[in-house]
Amino acid sequence: MRTIVCGVCLWLVAAVCSAAGPFDGKWAAHVVRPAPAGPQDLTITLNTTEGKVAGSIAIQGGGQSPIEWGMVKGDVIVFKLKMPFQDRTETFVYLGKMDGERIAFGRRPEDLTIGQLVEFMATRGK
Repeated sequence: MRTIVCGVCLWLVAAVCSAAGPFDGKWAAHVVRPAPAGPQDLTITLNTTEGKVAGSIAIQGGGQSPIEWGMVKGDVIVFKLKMPFQDRTETFVYLGKMDGERIAFGRRPEDLTIGQLVEFMATRGK
Protein backbone atom coordinates (compact mmCIF):
# COMPACT_ATOMS: atom_id res chain seq x y z
CA MET A 1 0.00 0.00 0.00
CA ARG A 2 2.83 2.38 0.86
CA THR A 3 4.38 1.74 -2.57
CA ILE A 4 1.13 2.68 -4.30
CA VAL A 5 0.79 5.90 -2.25
CA CYS A 6 4.43 6.86 -2.99
CA GLY A 7 3.90 6.14 -6.69
CA VAL A 8 0.77 8.32 -6.84
CA CYS A 9 2.58 11.14 -5.00
CA LEU A 10 5.49 10.99 -7.45
CA TRP A 11 3.08 11.05 -10.39
CA LEU A 12 1.27 14.10 -8.96
CA VAL A 13 4.56 15.96 -8.40
CA ALA A 14 5.64 15.20 -11.97
CA ALA A 15 2.28 16.36 -13.35
CA VAL A 16 2.40 19.65 -11.41
CA CYS A 17 6.03 20.35 -12.38
CA SER A 18 5.37 19.72 -16.06
CA ALA A 19 2.13 21.74 -16.19
CA ALA A 20 2.03 24.61 -18.64
CA GLY A 21 2.38 28.10 -17.20
CA PRO A 22 -0.32 30.75 -17.63
CA PHE A 23 1.58 32.43 -20.48
CA ASP A 24 2.22 29.23 -22.46
CA GLY A 25 0.51 28.91 -25.83
CA LYS A 26 -0.32 31.01 -28.88
CA TRP A 27 -1.55 34.58 -28.57
CA ALA A 28 -2.99 36.87 -31.26
CA ALA A 29 -2.50 40.64 -31.24
CA HIS A 30 -3.47 43.57 -33.45
CA VAL A 31 -0.91 46.33 -32.89
CA VAL A 32 -1.74 49.89 -33.90
CA ARG A 33 1.60 51.58 -34.50
CA PRO A 34 2.28 55.33 -34.72
CA ALA A 35 2.10 56.95 -38.17
CA PRO A 36 3.42 56.51 -40.76
CA ALA A 37 3.68 52.80 -39.84
CA GLY A 38 0.54 50.78 -40.36
CA PRO A 39 -0.98 48.22 -38.01
CA GLN A 40 0.58 44.80 -37.43
CA ASP A 41 -1.10 41.47 -36.74
CA LEU A 42 1.11 39.25 -34.58
CA THR A 43 1.06 35.63 -33.50
CA ILE A 44 3.00 35.30 -30.27
CA THR A 45 4.08 31.81 -29.22
CA LEU A 46 5.26 31.53 -25.62
CA ASN A 47 6.80 28.65 -23.66
CA THR A 48 7.88 29.14 -20.05
CA THR A 49 10.07 26.80 -18.04
CA GLU A 50 11.41 27.54 -14.57
CA GLY A 51 10.92 31.29 -15.01
CA LYS A 52 12.57 31.47 -18.45
CA VAL A 53 10.75 32.36 -21.66
CA ALA A 54 11.19 30.85 -25.13
CA GLY A 55 9.10 31.14 -28.26
CA SER A 56 8.68 33.51 -31.17
CA ILE A 57 6.65 36.28 -32.75
CA ALA A 58 5.35 35.98 -36.30
CA ILE A 59 4.24 39.09 -38.19
CA GLN A 60 1.38 38.42 -40.58
CA GLY A 61 2.70 38.81 -44.10
CA GLY A 62 6.24 39.00 -42.76
CA GLY A 63 8.79 36.90 -40.97
CA GLN A 64 9.13 35.18 -37.66
CA SER A 65 11.55 36.20 -34.90
CA PRO A 66 12.68 33.94 -32.05
CA ILE A 67 12.71 35.20 -28.47
CA GLU A 68 16.36 35.76 -27.51
CA TRP A 69 15.92 36.29 -23.78
CA GLY A 70 13.01 36.39 -21.38
CA MET A 71 11.71 35.78 -17.90
CA VAL A 72 8.40 35.42 -16.14
CA LYS A 73 7.55 36.23 -12.53
CA GLY A 74 3.97 35.65 -11.37
CA ASP A 75 1.65 37.50 -13.77
CA VAL A 76 4.43 39.55 -15.44
CA ILE A 77 6.48 38.53 -18.49
CA VAL A 78 9.39 40.30 -20.18
CA PHE A 79 11.34 39.24 -23.24
CA LYS A 80 13.34 40.65 -26.13
CA LEU A 81 13.80 39.75 -29.77
CA LYS A 82 15.03 41.22 -33.04
CA MET A 83 12.36 42.57 -35.42
CA PRO A 84 12.27 44.67 -38.57
CA PHE A 85 12.24 48.40 -37.82
CA GLN A 86 12.13 50.94 -40.63
CA ASP A 87 14.97 49.86 -42.98
CA ARG A 88 16.91 47.69 -40.50
CA THR A 89 16.54 45.16 -37.68
CA GLU A 90 16.34 46.31 -34.06
CA THR A 91 16.02 44.58 -30.70
CA PHE A 92 12.60 45.14 -29.13
CA VAL A 93 11.67 44.66 -25.47
CA TYR A 94 8.20 43.37 -24.61
CA LEU A 95 6.69 43.72 -21.14
CA GLY A 96 3.34 42.07 -20.43
CA LYS A 97 0.93 41.57 -17.55
CA MET A 98 -1.60 38.74 -17.50
CA ASP A 99 -5.21 39.92 -17.42
CA GLY A 100 -7.44 36.81 -17.45
CA GLU A 101 -7.24 35.34 -20.96
CA ARG A 102 -5.39 38.41 -22.26
CA ILE A 103 -1.95 39.91 -21.87
CA ALA A 104 -1.58 43.70 -21.73
CA PHE A 105 1.72 44.36 -23.54
CA GLY A 106 3.98 47.33 -24.01
CA ARG A 107 6.89 47.20 -26.45
CA ARG A 108 9.59 49.53 -27.63
CA PRO A 109 13.02 49.38 -29.20
CA GLU A 110 15.77 48.49 -26.74
CA ASP A 111 17.61 51.60 -27.97
CA LEU A 112 15.60 54.29 -26.17
CA THR A 113 16.77 56.98 -28.59
CA ILE A 114 14.58 55.56 -31.38
CA GLY A 115 10.94 54.60 -31.61
CA GLN A 116 8.40 54.89 -28.85
CA LEU A 117 6.32 52.76 -26.52
CA VAL A 118 3.44 50.93 -28.23
CA GLU A 119 0.75 49.34 -26.06
CA PHE A 120 -1.55 46.52 -27.19
CA MET A 121 -3.54 43.51 -25.97
CA ALA A 122 -2.94 39.90 -26.94
CA THR A 123 -5.69 37.29 -26.65
CA ARG A 124 -5.23 33.58 -26.23
CA GLY A 125 -5.56 31.68 -29.50
CA LYS A 126 -8.39 29.19 -29.84
